[in-house]
Amino acid sequence: MAPVRRRRGACSRPCSRSVHPNPEAAMRRQPSERGAALVTMLFLMLALLMMSLSSTRAALAGARSARYERDRQVAHAAAEAALRDAERDIEGAAGPASPRTAIFTALDADAFDQRCSGRAEKTGLCKPAKGAAAPAWQAADLAEAGVEYGRFSGRTLPTGSGSLPATAPRYLVELLPASPPAAQPLFRITALGVGADAATVVVLQSYYRRATGTIPAKRLGWREIANWPELHRAASN
Repeated sequence: MAPVRRRRGACSRPCSRSVHPNPEAAMRRQPSERGAALVTMLFLMLALLMMSLSSTRAALAGARSARYERDRQVAHAAAEAALRDAERDIEGAAGPASPRTAIFTALDADAFDQRCSGRAEKTGLCKPAKGAAAPAWQAADLAEAGVEYGRFSGRTLPTGSGSLPATAPRYLVELLPASPPAAQPLFRITALGVGADAATVVVLQSYYRRATGTIPAKRLGWREIANWPELHRAASN
């Protein structure tokens, strides 16, 4: 009797096949899982985009801050140059025969105006305000009433291109009352400097003692007036 051949894959015993109890549910779950994966990927991409935008904004803000600080240094240097130019002016840089020098030599108080409105050799010369009035250096428009750098000293300061100041710095000089009356004359200098961007402004102020006899000239101190624009607007109202 010929042996019985079994078909390949046939079971030697009753076979049991795994049949999903609900084929339709399995088919529905596959698209749902793919949709969840897509949503997750979209959220990840959105998070990466937000991180990239945040980094870009931070980099731009840092660059703007660095540019402003560099421009502020330019304005500060210009204002300091104006302080030194004012000191030369007080010491007679205009020359011994100049009416400007005569004002400082004779301490002609009438040449100093409370509104800083003098012209010609009296430009930029101020008297301290009286009473409750705002100080002359606050009320006056430094850009208009101030002495342009080099006007009386003959010096020049490059301006107007690249990282140079947009305009020449300016200064005012106030003659302060002597205390006691026989003391050396004391001047208050207020200088305005701008950066390569004319909107960047630095205002410096110093107290200067003019040379008298054997006593040398001396800057007694200086400060930056960071809120000068606000003070000037308040004094102008």
